[in-house]
Amino acid sequence: MNKPHSFKLGYNTNSWGRTPNLDEMFNDIAQCGWKGVELISLSLDWLGTPNHLAKKLKNNGLVLSSMFGRIDDIGSASNTMLEREKRRIEYGAEFEAEVYAFTGPQRPLNRKPSQDEFKRFAEQIEILSEHALGFGQVLAFHAHPASLAETEQEQDILFSYSSQLQICLDVSISALMGEDPIAQLKKYSNRLAYIHLKDVDHGKFCVMGRGRGLIDFAQVKESLIDIGYDGWVVGELGSGADTGAVESCNENFKYLSSLGY
Repeated sequence: MNKPHSFKLGYNTNSWGRTPNLDEMFNDIAQCGWKGVELISLSLDWLGTPNHLAKKLKNNGLVLSSMFGRIDDIGSASNTMLEREKRRIEYGAEFEAEVYAFTGPQRPLNRKPSQDEFKRFAEQIEILSEHALGFGQVLAFHAHPASLAETEQEQDILFSYSSQLQICLDVSISALMGEDPIAQLKKYSNRLAYIHLKDVDHGKFCVMGRGRGLIDFAQVKESLIDIGYDGWVVGELGSGADTGAVESCNENFKYLSSLGY
């Protein structure tokens, strides 16, 4: 018997590229059974006004789970970057999004990040966190290979410099880095604001249930229930995968449904 849960299922738009037909994409996501949508790599110009987008979401019975951004500059151009991210936070607030998930800047070439770089990154995070709080949102960091903070240890360094920062935990990234996503769900339960799910094959991401068995998705669900997580659980499959957007969207939902998500 499946335990009841209070988390919500959404899907990321990454597989559709940067200039999708919004009506078709939202219809694809809704028809597969997802309830929310995360907007990534889509410009505000492409999305249109909040009223324009709201109509398209409502027509498909979807809600916005998060705008997904990137703090990609901790140097001389950071002010421009901060203003860009503030506009995306404000846009998400029009849809009552509670989380602004984001990745970090590119990793330094041929060396590990310095403490100064972590501190400067955290300073940018604190600026955006204060801005987001005024719009009812929290920032949730998403570790990623080749970004400034890609491992659990590096996340912990970043968290030590930013008391307000929450985590967007991507179980596939944890597994890819040789870490334990189940242990991380418990470790970060007090900071856990957002979840990403996809599977890991040899050297790339894939549809859930078709990977190398590095992730126990049933145990992920049980862990989320045990810690009382009630936020968004967002499925995705990035560009470069071997499965098309609609097929992967459908297969990912079917797989999670088979596990009682």
